[in-house]
Formats: sequence, C-alpha cells, structure tokens
Amino acid sequence: MQIIALDQPAEIQCFADWVRRVGAGARDMGEASVFAAADIHSGIAITDDRDATRVGRAHGLTVHGTIWLLAGGCGPGKLTEIGAGAIIDALRQTDHRLPCTGAEFPAFARRHGLLKVVSPRQPAAPEGFTSGDVAPDPALG
Repeated sequence: MQIIALDQPAEIQCFADWVRRVGAGARDMGEASVFAAADIHSGIAITDDRDATRVGRAHGLTVHGTIWLLAGGCGPGKLTEIGAGAIIDALRQTDHRLPCTGAEFPAFARRHGLLKVVSPRQPAAPEGFTSGDVAPDPALG
C-alpha cells in the first residue's frame, strides 16, 4: 500500500469524474480519491461504503472492504484471525461501520468465502481399529 499523488491534469480529471459519480460530500471525496487512484493505476479500491462500492463496481473497478483486506492478510506467518478481530474491534470503537465484530470475524469471513473453512480434527483411532470399530473406553480398564 502506498500514498499516490493525484496532481497531473489527467489524474485531476479522473478524480473529478469520480466525484461526480460518488458525490461531493466530505466522506465522498475520500471515496472519489481512492477510486481515482485505483482507476488510474489499475488497483483495488478498499472502502466500506456500500453505495460507493456499487458505484465503483458499476464503473468497472475492483472494490473490496476492510474485512476482505484483513482476511487476505490472515495466514501462516501473517496476521492471525484473533489479530484481525482485534483490528476490527479497534476500528468499531472509532465508529467505523463493519458487518461483524472481531469475535464474529472468523465465521463471517468463512461464510463469505474469505477464509478457508477449517474442518475439525478427528482424533486418530487406536492402533488396530478401523473407522467402523468402537474403541474401548480407557476409563473402563
């Protein structure tokens, strides 16, 4: 991720086009600048504004939200699901509107195909038993 200046005439025109599409309110200007940068540089726009997302996608942009970004960062040696949940809770404390809490993040992200579904581990059967056998209860001796 990087900061990109939009100061060339074609970039300013692109920004103006996005302002006309998403609106000229204080929040809309931020969305317009993100969309212009993504448009100019063939990037991915990140926003949690549903209306802006619809507009961006209708005009051919690839647009995703914070949950998608955090889920993409989860993996071995990267951000943990618990860490992503902590970020979500911190953002929500600043009145950032997100579709789930930090505790709900893993299930929400899996339900929407953003995280791999983890199958529960089955304990290994004792040696000599097949999956159809009933293992003896070790407490019974």
